[in-house]
Amino acid sequence: MLLILYTCFVAAVCASVPSVPLHNAAVPGTMMPVIGLGVGAYGLQGGGNGEYWDDDVAEAAVGKWLALGGRRLDTSLKYYNDIVGVGRALSATTVPRSEIFVTSKVDDPFGYDTTMQHFATILQSLNTSYVDLLLIHWPGPIAYNFTAGSAITCPDGDNQTCSFGAGCRQDTWRALEQIFNEGKARAIGVSNFEQRHLEDVLSLGGLVPAVNQIEFHAYWQPVQLAQYCQSLNITVNTYAPLGAPDLLAWHQDRWPLTVLQQPAVIAVAQAHNRTPAQVVLRWHLQQGFVTNPRTWNPQHMLDNMNVFDFTLSDAEMQALSNIQRPLRPKICPDPILVP
Repeated sequence: MLLILYTCFVAAVCASVPSVPLHNAAVPGTMMPVIGLGVGAYGLQGGGNGEYWDDDVAEAAVGKWLALGGRRLDTSLKYYNDIVGVGRALSATTVPRSEIFVTSKVDDPFGYDTTMQHFATILQSLNTSYVDLLLIHWPGPIAYNFTAGSAITCPDGDNQTCSFGAGCRQDTWRALEQIFNEGKARAIGVSNFEQRHLEDVLSLGGLVPAVNQIEFHAYWQPVQLAQYCQSLNITVNTYAPLGAPDLLAWHQDRWPLTVLQQPAVIAVAQAHNRTPAQVVLRWHLQQGFVTNPRTWNPQHMLDNMNVFDFTLSDAEMQALSNIQRPLRPKICPDPILVP
């Protein structure tokens, strides 16, 4: 019965989710669906901290997403406990691989050789011969102390001549350029890069990233960075677009309200007869972003793809942008701390 329900929605959902062209380091004609499924979660295996995703959870969620008409997946080698599950779902689906947009990310930049090794692992884990978009996950290795809210850089990788910083980012980007030129990635880009990190890549005079995936939600709005990317035709891909409500609910001392519980969000949702998540996703899209909310709930998947038949007014957009930030607004480590 549930499978029938999924199938009934496929044609309508697929038709309603648009794609945007990627520029710069992208094969001409590469189109990226504006709504994808994120699979990176914050939960702990023993419980707590939000949803916990392992390979079985990822396989089931991706299977549902594809059956419902979703066509973009966002994964990473760094999501060590669920990338194989994504690969299993890709192998099991009847949806042609050519219709699925797969984003993955190499681990923190360790230079050319290690990046090539990481990419080989990604292809093997996903059981695919190529990815549609390959990103450098972070501009440099960073460890996060959740309690203290501090970040520290990590020791160097196996390339002793590659110290963390501009040189390591550049060596890693050269590896992505090689992967792109070999046709194993239809587009390449970066993630969590600040402007100065991007400038390190741009200074090479080679390919310009097609995408920068950054944390962006009502509590954390790096607008200047987004505008800088857009000025270079770098597509801005926002993650944690809903503010990771499952994580925030576990830390009410730091985040008394999730983004979706904010009165301004609820008021706009009621005005449009929509869910809070839908109006927040619409807020992202109307800023010219593509985004990938994470969920394993099939109804939420449908809701997330059903955000293209209404528009927020300028006043509503401003009301969501003006939501008061909590004392600690950011969820993930701040890449500004990466040298």
